[in-house]
Amino acid sequence: MATSTKPPANAFVARARKVYNPIGFSKGYNFILWFIFVGALFGFSLARLEYLDFWGVFCNPNETSGNGALPGECFYYTKPGRYHIGIILHLVTIVPGALLACFQFVPIIRHKVILVHRINGYIVTLLSFIGTAAAIVIGRHAAGGGLDVQVLLGALAILFLGSLTLAIINVKRLQIEQHRAWMIRAWAYGGVVITLRIILIIGATILSSIGGYYSAQPCDKINFALGGQDATMSFYPECAAFFSGDNIHQQAVVKATLLGDNAIEAGAIFNIAFGPAGWLALVLHVFAAECYLRLTPAEHDRLRNVSYQRQLEAGMKNPGMAGLTADRLGDAPRWTPKPQVANNDSDGGNSIKELQEITTPSTQS
Repeated sequence: MATSTKPPANAFVARARKVYNPIGFSKGYNFILWFIFVGALFGFSLARLEYLDFWGVFCNPNETSGNGALPGECFYYTKPGRYHIGIILHLVTIVPGALLACFQFVPIIRHKVILVHRINGYIVTLLSFIGTAAAIVIGRHAAGGGLDVQVLLGALAILFLGSLTLAIINVKRLQIEQHRAWMIRAWAYGGVVITLRIILIIGATILSSIGGYYSAQPCDKINFALGGQDATMSFYPECAAFFSGDNIHQQAVVKATLLGDNAIEAGAIFNIAFGPAGWLALVLHVFAAECYLRLTPAEHDRLRNVSYQRQLEAGMKNPGMAGLTADRLGDAPRWTPKPQVANNDSDGGNSIKELQEITTPSTQS
């Protein structure tokens, strides 16, 4: 278990170490970052476990507000077909997957129950791939289904699944420092959904106060959200063509605001703000992940030495760079092993002995 070798600076630090040392952290700032970001993912996922009750909570037909979907979205999700299958598959995979992923970042689990860390990693990866694929399926109608939203989902899928894939390849090649880097990136991208919602609420509130935003909405979706023909016609008489059957694809221009008179207006402003909020959240998370990785080069170097020893013991060619490293695939200077540093894990990393149990030396060159 990782502990700090330096004497505590004061009584507060001494008390804090009694909290974070048993969890596996040796440095307080890493514990704080872990508590904030992994804690946010854990709390967000835990709060959404209720959405697994699809008909009772997420798309409860008796609830006009407060359920899991944006106003009008359940019009598509409750119909038999790919959108219904897609949303249920997304919920039952990505919510438990994100919850289980939080335990992958608890150092004591990697130290003491390594088999759990390894098996849980496979489960999380499988759930993540299925859940992301399901999100792509429902993208046509998620948050309005605009092209900005669909491209956002595609970009997130590429970044998230691409990073997970690179992390898996590297750990199979015993390139531990690259496994760490790509896993941090993967779940930084996965956490975009949390920051997105914060920005979405702020953005929708600001746009509502500014006013002047409108969105074309299908009359069948409006009718579903407002609960019947009378309410729909009172707000949107242009939907008469839909009810008469003259144009089943008839749409109405809806004022987008949180300050309006009906649920579909609130749904419209969220649809408008969703794409920009998602792109802004993605930029923030990419920036944060890269900053953290570049501010922890000592841990990167320590794990590179660990990788070198593991690959050497496994009989791999080019030990230290058997995985996907810049000096192997790019034009970076060739890496050479450095004197092994003491195992004082800055972010709760594994010792060499523990890494031997996590990884398997069967993949040899």
